[in-house]
Amino acid sequence: MLLFGSDHFDQTVSQFSLAMGAAIHTSHPQCKFLPHMLARFCNLEMRNDHLTEVAYKWCSMVCESQSSLENREELLLLSLEIGFRHISPKDSWIEARLTHMESHQKMVDIVFQSGESEAIADLLCSWTSRSALHNPHPSLKTCAQYLVGLSHLQPFSPRLQQAIITSIGLIDHKEFEQVGMEGIIGLLNGLYVHLDNISNIYEWTGLLLSIVQSPEGIQYASHQYWELLVELVGFSPWGLECNTCGPHIMKSLEDAKEWEKLECYMGIVWIKWSMGKIDEELETDEELEHITLSLFQQRPGAIQRLEHWVGEVSPHSARQRSKSFQQMFDEVYLNGGQQSVQ
Repeated sequence: MLLFGSDHFDQTVSQFSLAMGAAIHTSHPQCKFLPHMLARFCNLEMRNDHLTEVAYKWCSMVCESQSSLENREELLLLSLEIGFRHISPKDSWIEARLTHMESHQKMVDIVFQSGESEAIADLLCSWTSRSALHNPHPSLKTCAQYLVGLSHLQPFSPRLQQAIITSIGLIDHKEFEQVGMEGIIGLLNGLYVHLDNISNIYEWTGLLLSIVQSPEGIQYASHQYWELLVELVGFSPWGLECNTCGPHIMKSLEDAKEWEKLECYMGIVWIKWSMGKIDEELETDEELEHITLSLFQQRPGAIQRLEHWVGEVSPHSARQRSKSFQQMFDEVYLNGGQQSVQ
């Protein structure tokens, strides 16, 4: 009886790996039996780190083979399933130590073109994983253009959704900007991202800031991402650049009467203000107060929301407001006789 996790099991896996490699490289007729044999590994209820490492090597073998290999796609998808289907896409740290080969880059075209949701999640798990001896695959950034093209698979399975979220957090947000804002916005609007799904706050913050400051973001980005951005900024306000919140964005949202989005954006601006990071384009605090009051006039409930968001970072603030948002509102609309902000 072959015991999982035993030395005998690992030896058997290694011997099978040698036989599989020889069959693939010589285009042996017995290659047609390989899918059936790999399927037996897929039925294992538990898989150890050695099997994950070897399965990743199988992926390289398959990718190195001639494209004429009859069951090339099937062998690759099965190898990925054996190595990574049991791994959570949220936990990028694994004990297995993967060796990234140049041939692994060929997986991207094959797997994404297959349209198999779980296989795509397997690939993303393999490339976002890290251990003491390996980092995420350096070519992960090439997946950006493929990720924005996954809208046809929506609604995503929970596993694929988390794999996409983890991958986005490990890809420089500029890669998505190059692909195009409409593409990434379309992808995000089909996801349900929460703060606890995100492991790389810095990249997600940079990506969402780029989106909300674009014409496409103002028009098409779901409100949930504006609110998520406030949460991210509040969680780590020190990473904001000094030029991230220009007044032209606030004016654009005000003109478009996008009051919900303006509420979130003003939360970001005031958090930034409290951290002592002021835009050069924002000439005076009075200009900031003017737009804030315009928001309060249209959306009085924003007063408490802004108090909450800015209050969350107040222990770390470099600047303190002389009056609360409620006092600011009362001075103009109550004491000032309900005057409007011009």
